[in-house]
Amino acid sequence: MGKIFLIIGLFLFTINALTQNIAAFHDYRKHFMIFDAGKVKDVEYLPVQSFQIGGTCIPYVSSSGQFNVYYNGAVQKLSDRLVSKYIATRYLLVYQLYDQLYVFDNGKTTLLSSNVKNYAVGDSLVAFYNENTHASQVYYKGQVIDLESSLVGSPIMAFRAGDNLFAYFNDNTKYFRIFYNGELRNILKSNEKVVYEVGRNIVAYIDNSRNSFHVFYKGEIIDLEDYKPKTFQVGDDILAYVNNLGEFNVFVDGEKRQLSSFEPELYMVKDSLLVFSEQGYFKVFYKGEVYEIENYIPKDFQIQENTIAFIDLNGWLKAFTNGKYIKVTNDLVSSFVVAYNLIYVNTTVNTVKIFYSGKLHDTN
Repeated sequence: MGKIFLIIGLFLFTINALTQNIAAFHDYRKHFMIFDAGKVKDVEYLPVQSFQIGGTCIPYVSSSGQFNVYYNGAVQKLSDRLVSKYIATRYLLVYQLYDQLYVFDNGKTTLLSSNVKNYAVGDSLVAFYNENTHASQVYYKGQVIDLESSLVGSPIMAFRAGDNLFAYFNDNTKYFRIFYNGELRNILKSNEKVVYEVGRNIVAYIDNSRNSFHVFYKGEIIDLEDYKPKTFQVGDDILAYVNNLGEFNVFVDGEKRQLSSFEPELYMVKDSLLVFSEQGYFKVFYKGEVYEIENYIPKDFQIQENTIAFIDLNGWLKAFTNGKYIKVTNDLVSSFVVAYNLIYVNTTVNTVKIFYSGKLHDTN
């Protein structure tokens, strides 16, 4: 999932691929600006304390501490009190006022519980342990669903949410459980806490009793290895791992594939991309194909959705996005941020540009 909390002076932006092109930044005057479908709006004349970007909204804490959200072309006040924490995802905004947990979904605010300390947020769901009722619950498709009740001693202490599912281990029952497509399933029983990672439609985990490696993918459990892997990472419908023999494998589209007979120098899975390095070459695995990007490893790169961007050895900002490798701008860049498939560019002459839909757009 990859959600970024920002303070004054940092920038972030995003796009909802289906409905909106939205961005947010502080301009040279420190005004808080919002870029929405090609139009720039001066929303706050004083710099905001913090902001985040989701797929459909931009929540922020104003200079006076008021918690607001920009949604559907307008700013709404959500609270005069300072929020304890907030998380914007592709579809939801989840925020906490002391122990009260709220969700802002489709323009509507719902109180999930007045006493919550442990929760996890995905793109389309919120899993939480309700301290008042001693029950685990999930907000999913506009409803709060009861999962386990009459729990003793807060046994569920490690919710972990992917984009559209979540998993946890119950210390009382010793069951590892996964919620997917509105259904909670017992996956295995273990005397030890289960090592696992979650993504979109996928959960990879180790069965401690057999020391074996498995993946839950779109409702099915698939046995991958008889021995636990050395390392593994999960993204959107993709799993990459190094097995006990040092072989580098990927599980994608329901099938296992070996990428290399030896362990890569580094690898990272985020969203839809797997990036890795072999013999000094920087590579990207995307939609079943391996692309060789550079013959060196970039010092700093950022990934989200189908896009990876970095500054090359000549100081140019380059990106691999939706299967194409491009130079984003001929201008020298002082900073950049990748969010979803947009790239925010701050040039060395302090101009702000946004790259989306294959073009670089000025915000002036």
